[in-house]
Amino acid sequence: MRSLFWKMFFGAWVTAMVMVVAAIYITHFGEFGDPRQKERWEGTLFREVMRNMRITRRHGPEHFQHWLERAPKKVQRRVYALDRQGRDLLGRPIPASMEPLINSLNYRNREAYMLVDNQPTVAFFLPMRSGNPLRIALIAGSSKEGLLLRFLWRNFWPMLLLSMIASGIACYWLARYLSRPLDQLRAATKRVAAGELDYRVAPSLHTRNDELTGLALDFDSMTAQLQESMSEQRRLIKDVSHELRSPLARLQVALAIARQKQLTALDPELDKIGKAADYLEDIIADVLSLPVSSPEQRPLDDVVELNALLSALIDDLHIEAEEKGLSFDVSTNSVESLVATRGSSLTAALENILRNAIKYSPDDGLVRVQVKTSGDACRISVIDSGTGVAEDELEAIFRPFYRTDSARTRESGGLGLGLAIAQRTILHHGGTITAFNSGRAGLCVEIKLPLLHITDD
Repeated sequence: MRSLFWKMFFGAWVTAMVMVVAAIYITHFGEFGDPRQKERWEGTLFREVMRNMRITRRHGPEHFQHWLERAPKKVQRRVYALDRQGRDLLGRPIPASMEPLINSLNYRNREAYMLVDNQPTVAFFLPMRSGNPLRIALIAGSSKEGLLLRFLWRNFWPMLLLSMIASGIACYWLARYLSRPLDQLRAATKRVAAGELDYRVAPSLHTRNDELTGLALDFDSMTAQLQESMSEQRRLIKDVSHELRSPLARLQVALAIARQKQLTALDPELDKIGKAADYLEDIIADVLSLPVSSPEQRPLDDVVELNALLSALIDDLHIEAEEKGLSFDVSTNSVESLVATRGSSLTAALENILRNAIKYSPDDGLVRVQVKTSGDACRISVIDSGTGVAEDELEAIFRPFYRTDSARTRESGGLGLGLAIAQRTILHHGGTITAFNSGRAGLCVEIKLPLLHITDD
């Protein structure tokens, strides 16, 4: 039972029922063993014994002995009949704990009761016309506790049933009242972890005024501070990236002027400076194009056809693939696949994924591109022929600036932003993106996007 709600519900319910039974136990326990209550706990056997006692008074002890000899064994174990000399009519030994009860009976004290081996026992002094009285003891079939349970079942079950229903309703409401804020906090934690830093949970608990409300306020305060910190971090990154573009532009102008002077001896150094400047330009461009999850994102106000888009991208990347001797295996849909987009954002995301597939495939390798439509969604799979990614890094490769130790090195040109940009772009388009190692090849990046169904009016 892992749910806190059910733990609180059943715990409170069982406690309430135990309290009801305990209250009845305390108020009625003393009645059992009292001969005035013998009709309740013995019922049929008690009435049978009393009837035979009346007949025995008229016909003598032989009648009671005859009845007792013919009685079932379970009755014989509970009924003792002793003559004047204290011998049982059936010749059985008398329990030692019963002797005080038997000895207390006489002509003046004709009825007595006590516990015999924790069982309520009532005894009667039965005088005879012949002058030979009998002492008859009747033992209850259960202990006082067992008799109480039987008494409860026979006399209090309507009250127990009503108590069970009433306490069940009350405990359900109490458990729900206590666990609902925890469920809301759990849902809020998941939404914040998914990137919804503007979500607040305290307004939904405004009717409460307890520790859980304080916890919700602290949670919202933490989320607000985290949101502000991340916003400042994003602004800082964007501002720094913008500021870097100015000196970078001047550096590239100076580099171009230096190359125009035809200083052959400096060509290797100028080439190194050019490569470093291009590398820095790529980093700045990726940082500035990194989407930011926020409620102020621009709407998807454009439409693109996926098959045509992929064909155009593959054509553009054909020269890069030929430099490594790579070939494309493209399997597109014959069905028109329209997707809502904004500007060139989706184009850039798909281009990043295709470039990654080319980059991490070995020379003379193969890059497979598959497009499949199912219902209202389209699935795009890009599979390279590289060595794949470690299983514990398949989710981490979508984090900004993350690069695996084995493949994503600076020498290979990996900046650790391509998949992060692609993931946030795909999520903004209402889709999903995952990565897994293909059994027959390298890494497979799979994208699912919702399709548009445009009808003619």
